[in-house]
Amino acid sequence: MNNKDEKEIFGDLSQHERADDALLRICAGIMRDFPREREYERFYLMAAIRRTLSLGLAFRQAIESNNGQMAMILVRLNLDTLARIYALYWAEQTEGMTAESFSRDIANGKKIGDMKLKGAKTKATDKWLIEQIESLGVWISEAYQRTSGAVHFSDFHIHQLLQQARPLEDLPDGALLSEMIVGPCELNADPELYRELKQAFLHISLMLLEVVRQRTSSGRG
Repeated sequence: MNNKDEKEIFGDLSQHERADDALLRICAGIMRDFPREREYERFYLMAAIRRTLSLGLAFRQAIESNNGQMAMILVRLNLDTLARIYALYWAEQTEGMTAESFSRDIANGKKIGDMKLKGAKTKATDKWLIEQIESLGVWISEAYQRTSGAVHFSDFHIHQLLQQARPLEDLPDGALLSEMIVGPCELNADPELYRELKQAFLHISLMLLEVVRQRTSSGRG
């Protein structure tokens, strides 16, 4: 290990880029080696990889421009992709369904949220999908709750606005004169402000990479 690697901290953007490289390599393998009888699953996996790569590029741009709101939304979307990759396994646990038939249905426009998987009595909504993977990491539930607040307009955005205010002067009547900056990015943000977001996005991408590897392993592919 060289000195550069020793100084790295989990979540550094250089690690995000290496995760993307690994996803691209495994995508090439899927194109080359995946069984023809699982053609729809092939496209499902590759579409998930492409979405993660697209989100990853936008995430790095958001971090580099101090756009914390967008970075948080992208973490949520990446978590969404991870849950839907796992749905391939849940399809195999569903009577009358296979991963291939499930992938074909999705390709033909059927919504995962309208399905009932692995004998569940409720439909596979976003909440249900996340509940199925909560056991993979204690942070997943919290990440889902926090980032969902960023996706849907909520108190999160009001708090984000107020964080951009700074006091200027105490007025004689006891009021406080302050300045508020309204813009897309955090002003003078501490680089470490986004450490947790970078770690969460990278962790999700690496988990997705591992699931795809399992789906394309010699025992399956």
